[in-house]
Amino acid sequence: MKKLSILILAITLGCGTQTQKCDQVDPKQAEQLVIDFLIAANESDFEKMQRLTTQDYTVYLDGEVYNHDKLVQLIIDFPAPAECLFEEFEFDVDSDCNSALLKYYYVETLTKNDTKVKSYDLQSAHIIRIGDELKLNFIHSTTVNNSAANNTP
Repeated sequence: MKKLSILILAITLGCGTQTQKCDQVDPKQAEQLVIDFLIAANESDFEKMQRLTTQDYTVYLDGEVYNHDKLVQLIIDFPAPAECLFEEFEFDVDSDCNSALLKYYYVETLTKNDTKVKSYDLQSAHIIRIGDELKLNFIHSTTVNNSAANNTP
């Protein structure tokens, strides 16, 4: 019984003193991954989109859930993606050693009937580390009206 108590004490003390050190996900790398994914989607580069994401990534877009195949079909059906110009990204990033959570506004200018119209999307993304690579795991996007977007932090 004494040996069992000593073993339990040793395990408990050993567990309490172990700390796992890791490198925090670099916020700039996380931001660049999201930008690269959005540009790949805008350019209909579906292979690059897939390389930048986990196998089970999900996009939640204005109340609808998309997997890779459904998102690809949406992009194919979307009129003239070359008309979309990315103007600015304002990121707020929280990260730890295996993941990052990003909140950002994505502003794009669409040309409709020869008139440029700005679209503001409030977005968030979750990125995870798989081995040595960062992969996009989840994106949430909701279009907001211009007055709400003008009050962004």
